Amino acid sequence: MLFNSFEFVAFFAAFLAVFFTAPTRLQPYTLLVASYVFYMSWRPSFALLLALTTVVDYTTAVVMVRSRSQAARRAAMLTALTINLGILGTVKYLDFMITNAIGVMGLLGYNLSHETLGLVLPLGISFYTFQSISYTLDVYHRRVEAEHNFLTYAQYVSFFPQLIAGPIERAAHMLPQFRIGHRLTYDNLTSGLFLVGWGLFKKMCIADAIGPAVNSIYTSPADYAGTYQIVAAVLFAIQIYCDFSGYSDVARGTARIMGVDLMINFRQPYFATSLQEFWHRWHISLSTWFRDYLFIPLGGSRGGELSVARNLMIVFVVSGIWHGAAWTFAAWGTIHGAGLVIERAVIRLVRPEIWLAAPARRLIGWCWMMIVVLVGWVFFRSSSIANAIDALQSMTQLGAVSYFTFKMLNLASVEMMMLMISLTVLLVVDFHLAFRAGRLEALGCRRWVSTGAGIAIVYYILLFGVFGHLEFIYFQF
Repeated sequence: MLFNSFEFVAFFAAFLAVFFTAPTRLQPYTLLVASYVFYMSWRPSFALLLALTTVVDYTTAVVMVRSRSQAARRAAMLTALTINLGILGTVKYLDFMITNAIGVMGLLGYNLSHETLGLVLPLGISFYTFQSISYTLDVYHRRVEAEHNFLTYAQYVSFFPQLIAGPIERAAHMLPQFRIGHRLTYDNLTSGLFLVGWGLFKKMCIADAIGPAVNSIYTSPADYAGTYQIVAAVLFAIQIYCDFSGYSDVARGTARIMGVDLMINFRQPYFATSLQEFWHRWHISLSTWFRDYLFIPLGGSRGGELSVARNLMIVFVVSGIWHGAAWTFAAWGTIHGAGLVIERAVIRLVRPEIWLAAPARRLIGWCWMMIVVLVGWVFFRSSSIANAIDALQSMTQLGAVSYFTFKMLNLASVEMMMLMISLTVLLVVDFHLAFRAGRLEALGCRRWVSTGAGIAIVYYILLFGVFGHLEFIYFQF
């Protein structure tokens, strides 16, 4: 049941009707049932793992609270982590490890069968597993109190707006919101609907319009010269941003209509003027998760530069592997980790703030950030390391482009014109969100402006949006 489908619109409308007419004491049951119905619409068996994760983490947290010894608390915490990471590692990485083990044995002269277990990756398992792990660790370290109401905790794990692709929330922020009753308000409805519309605009009018061209080039990279590889890298950077941030906007919007606040997951990342700033703006819920639960426990920025460099590389390689069981994702994480290490070294040794004017530093920093990000996206999107390297090498051999090729890529004159209009709208809005947020807030306070903008977005999506049940990119992670 995709956000960008009429099925979800019908589901959400029916849910809201029941949710807001039900007595306050029944709202938690309504939300929990709706969340499981939503999740089971893909595959009913997925709900079994979600329920198991919920029961395990709720139980071990209660055990930690009731345990009188530190050893018992640690045992409960390790039990939860072992089960959570064991399930995630099995369904997500076991086939990958088997394939690579068979390959290594083949190099040693042992020809083994290339069969794998064919495990199906449950949707959203990486997201809700990390959300559950954060709760377990926060309870263990006494950063939050354990939730004693199972119904409240079950809502936290399965909350359907952000269940499949985040944002990865924290218990301290979300659990209090599930302990109270909710009512429909005009402000929540209008602002939530606007967020939903803006997210669907980015997904259906930009990301899905770009998708066919990106897929064609990366599916057959040898058929396209270097110029098209550059175009594909830039288009994919736009596609994945609009696709993923669009999902986050819809998630935040649907939650807001219900009276629930979700964190902002993207803050116009391509306006960053350094790689470090990019990671303060991109997939914020994941980057802060790795900061709090991996980088800082490893030592963070304490110690010498070599220790910091080691910690950064570990975090970003793990972050790459979190995205999927493929060497291309590990390479993507390595590129970003190495880029941050280099950036820190240059700032420390060269000290550009002394001899370079601020505008020049920002321009150079933006160019550096975009180069690292685009190179990383090439590996992220490519089907193999070899294909990614070939694509990068071909970028040095630029050639002419033809209208016929763009037409075959589903970017003929009309499609190109509409895409440029959509990108212009995105650029203007994102620029104001990044640098002129006050102006947008002032306009938003005028109901005729917000109402008109909302109607315009809906009309634009219906006219020029791509329909066809196209999944969000991060569903595969």
